Amino acid sequence: MHPSIHAKTNPDKPAYIMAGSGETVTYRQLDERSNQFAHLFRSQGLKPGDAVAFFLDNTPRYHELLWAAQRSGLRFHSPPSRPS
Repeated sequence: MHPSIHAKTNPDKPAYIMAGSGETVTYRQLDERSNQFAHLFRSQGLKPGDAVAFFLDNTPRYHELLWAAQRSGLRFHSPPSRPS
């Protein structure tokens, strides 16, 4: 289910909690941040059907980018995890 649905019904419920840092992101925050990234994608000229790739460490921004891409109709690819 898309975070925007949860943001309407349970906005202050944690969407996830990062184990290492303890950072908590609520559904409202996840929805708002993914919406901001979606606007950024569009302002950069990305259109539905365009492809994006994300190369970043384990961070809450990953989920925000992932939902923003979906919200924007973008195709996304995440490379496999690096070996430890």
